[in-house]
Amino acid sequence: MKLSSTKIAIVLGGAVLAAGCGGGVMGSIRGRVTHVGLDHALVEVGGIGYRIVAGPALLARLRPGSEASVFTHHLVREDQQALFGFASTEELAFFELLMTVSQVGPRLALAITSAHPVTKLQLAIVTDDADVFTGVSGVGRKTGGRIILEHKEKVHAGGIAVGPGASS
Repeated sequence: MKLSSTKIAIVLGGAVLAAGCGGGVMGSIRGRVTHVGLDHALVEVGGIGYRIVAGPALLARLRPGSEASVFTHHLVREDQQALFGFASTEELAFFELLMTVSQVGPRLALAITSAHPVTKLQLAIVTDDADVFTGVSGVGRKTGGRIILEHKEKVHAGGIAVGPGASS
C-alpha cells in the first residue's frame, strides 16, 4: 500500500491536527490554560490537557483560566513525544530551522529561540555574530559557528523577519 504525502487537517475542539506521511503533527492549540509551570503549560482542549514546553516569555503571558492560542511543534521520537510552544510562526519556524543543525536538540533550540527575538538571531547569522549564540547556556563556539555556517544562505535568501523583535 502506497501512502500519499497529502496532509489532512483535522480540527478537534480548538486543536488543529495534521496527519501526513511523516506521522501526526500538531500545528497549533487553542484552549483554556489550566496550569503554568517553570518550563511548560497545560492547555485543555476537549477535555484533554496538552503539556506544552515553552520559553519564559510565552509562559509569562499565559494565565490559568484564560484562553490561549499557541503555535506548536510536535516532536515524535522512538522514546518520547513532546509539544513545544511558540507565540509566533516566526519563532516556530526558527526553532525548526535550528533543529536541523547537528548537536542542536529541541531543548537547546528552544533555549536559543527564547533568548533573543528571531530578527536578532537572523541578523547574527547573516553578520557572523557567534556571540549571540554562545551567550545561550549550552551553546559553545563550535555549535554557534555551525548554526551560522549551515543557515547563512537560507536566512540571507529568506530575508530578515519583520515583527515585534525587529527593533531589539
